[in-house]
Amino acid sequence: MVVRDFDRPNIRLVVDSFADEETKRDAFVACVREAAKPGIVYAATRRRTEELAAHLLAAGVSSAAYHAGLRKREREAIQSAFMDGTSDVIVATAAFGMGIDKQDVRFVYHFDIADSVDSYYQEIGRAGRDGTPAEARLFFRPEDVALRRFFSGTPEVRAADADAVLRVLERARKPLAADELAARVDLSNGHLRAVLDHLTDAGGIETAPDGSIRLVTGHGRHRVSAEAEAANERRATFERTRVDMIRGYAETRDCWREFLLSYLGEPFQGPCGNCDNCESGSERAHDPGEQPFALQSRVRHPEFGVGSVVRYEPGRVVVLFDEEGYRTLRLDLVMGGDLLVPAND
Repeated sequence: MVVRDFDRPNIRLVVDSFADEETKRDAFVACVREAAKPGIVYAATRRRTEELAAHLLAAGVSSAAYHAGLRKREREAIQSAFMDGTSDVIVATAAFGMGIDKQDVRFVYHFDIADSVDSYYQEIGRAGRDGTPAEARLFFRPEDVALRRFFSGTPEVRAADADAVLRVLERARKPLAADELAARVDLSNGHLRAVLDHLTDAGGIETAPDGSIRLVTGHGRHRVSAEAEAANERRATFERTRVDMIRGYAETRDCWREFLLSYLGEPFQGPCGNCDNCESGSERAHDPGEQPFALQSRVRHPEFGVGSVVRYEPGRVVVLFDEEGYRTLRLDLVMGGDLLVPAND
């Protein structure tokens, strides 16, 4: 599969870094007040959307908070006001945006970092759909990464949890509906869903077309439980590396457009001329000789396994490993020790 044409050259990319929350908030309010409207602001929590909307209103900016905790009628009214131009700025969690096609959005600002580069690029893509200049700006504090890691965490699935579900199914000797299974195990709905996902991947259970869950015999309860726990650990590691990549975007001195596009698998060589790093001259030149593997080529590492080359940084290569997620490796070490070799998978 060949994937191309992710570039949105009319969107100017900016990252502003801050040492403390108050300075960041004040800069954010001033920036929104001066920016061309309308615009979308993304924040990590429902409470934060309400706080930021209140600060913007106090500064004279027509704005409203939008999140899943509001009643449906309230959300529809807020969305309609934004779409018809009655409200200039909508401050939202990630609950806002899917299916929204407003052509004249002049900015998308992130008060908090997104959970991944994928999410960030999807969200900023709601700006400038009319093809005229727009801006994507991230207000970044290194301390914000801890909050994003917390929200991006997956429920901890222990072997004991998986074993408890399997024992209930063994005793029932028949398929159980999801709500009936939930009533017999001491797990929250979200936790139970995670356990069921990993047990399915491990081959221990199957879900029928009617939604009932049945035990698959012959796999060994203890082995399947251990595999479910291991799968959960791999998933948690993978999610942590996705957050590490969005932090890498915020802190890079390279062309931000090159970072985003290479992450998405589209070759692009900066400077782009429409991001803050390129405009300030801080974008670093890349030596083509430092790229021993083609972007998106498959490579193998003795510890991390097989993966795809995502991007290069001066002296480093970023690889998305199938099992271990994103890893940034020093080129001199991996090449000097033949730690990366072409994979024939």
